[in-house]
Amino acid sequence: MPSGRIALAVNSNVDVLRFSGQVDPRNIQPGNSVPSIAIANVRVEHRGRGAAASANSIGWLSRFFLSVLPI
Repeated sequence: MPSGRIALAVNSNVDVLRFSGQVDPRNIQPGNSVPSIAIANVRVEHRGRGAAASANSIGWLSRFFLSVLPI
């Protein structure tokens, strides 16, 4: 399955975007590019490292209380 990946670094944060899907070889254009409408079974992943990513994660104490008293 063809895939592409880009890492963007801004200040102390690094965001990684990974895009993958199935492509008909006849749709591959010069420069090894493919129009987005010609990609099937698309999967997009976003991962981050740094202060912004840490702020979005749940701390261990919150995880504990959510496991004991689920909402």
